[in-house]
Amino acid sequence: MRQFVSFLLYCIGMVVNRRKMRVLSIYFHNPAPEVFEKIIRWAERHHYQFIDRETFIDWIKGKRDLKQKSLFISFDDAWKGNLNLLPIIERHNVPITIFSPVEPLRSGNFWWEFVAKKIGYHNMQSYKLLPYSDFRQKVDALKNEIALERSAMTEEELQQISKHPLVDIQSHTYTHPILTRLPDDVLQEELHNSKKELEALLDKKITSFSYPNGDFSEREVEAVKKEYETAFTTEQNYPKRGGNPLRIPRIAQANDYWSNLAKITGTWKWIKKWIAH
Repeated sequence: MRQFVSFLLYCIGMVVNRRKMRVLSIYFHNPAPEVFEKIIRWAERHHYQFIDRETFIDWIKGKRDLKQKSLFISFDDAWKGNLNLLPIIERHNVPITIFSPVEPLRSGNFWWEFVAKKIGYHNMQSYKLLPYSDFRQKVDALKNEIALERSAMTEEELQQISKHPLVDIQSHTYTHPILTRLPDDVLQEELHNSKKELEALLDKKITSFSYPNGDFSEREVEAVKKEYETAFTTEQNYPKRGGNPLRIPRIAQANDYWSNLAKITGTWKWIKKWIAH
């Protein structure tokens, strides 16, 4: 039933929003290779060219024209599973950007994995709402209590993949916290230390950022502005030439093909609004 509804929404979206879909910005976390390649093949069938981050940002800033339909693809978190996508990226010549936090490269896992192991993913939202000091204390205690198999890339793997001509690495904070829950000083440390350590690790300039969990307010935008030139959100909209370079939208992709396409065509959010009401 879900797939049928998603397919129907996709078909409607292709009619209603076709003109808005000329330039797309989508992002993944840790997709199965077959799911990722299906989206790539869909884009090819619909005559999209794949563009890198610099080309995409130049278009947003009005410095470049895009004469062909274009698609920018990014990934959040630097999951170890992203390494399995390299053959697909190479086969289809797809440039990607990976927004990576720093701490999981060393510890091996993301904080929410420990929480999910303890109380389940559906109850994890309660941790996101905690004051920062309580959050840090609880998560650190779980890390000492629970052992997990590594899910994040290592520093060495990130270094190696960053040398690939189709792969660009940018910042996703130091520990992947909920930015809106941080005190001002911790917020700036998260942004600055991530940039500083990634630049040292990868021997390159880091100029772009992705908001963890998609959470930000004007305070976070102003803090990001001090460290980065551009920033990417999880706002489910189409990018605009002349848009705010610190609030660049991206459409989330998961592991269901037709739901992904319904999201790309802008109709999946109709269901979310309906459920919310």
